[in-house]
Amino acid sequence: MKQPLDLNKVLVWQLTFRFSTAAVPEGRGIHLVRALENEPTRQLYDRIFDEVDAELRTEYGDYQFEDCVITPAIMKE
Repeated sequence: MKQPLDLNKVLVWQLTFRFSTAAVPEGRGIHLVRALENEPTRQLYDRIFDEVDAELRTEYGDYQFEDCVITPAIMKE
């Protein structure tokens, strides 16, 4: 049986996502985010999506977010 993930043991989160724009109909991206101690899950999601939104808007303007997966990338020892 899997043990639940202790969010405070994560050092870096990875967001792998798909998006589309007029110029890039099947875009893919990876975004890494430093974990914060005792950060609520909802706040983590909001922070990740705010960073990705700013990045995509700067590069492409309008875009459509297709899907994503958030996973631990680097764990604390």
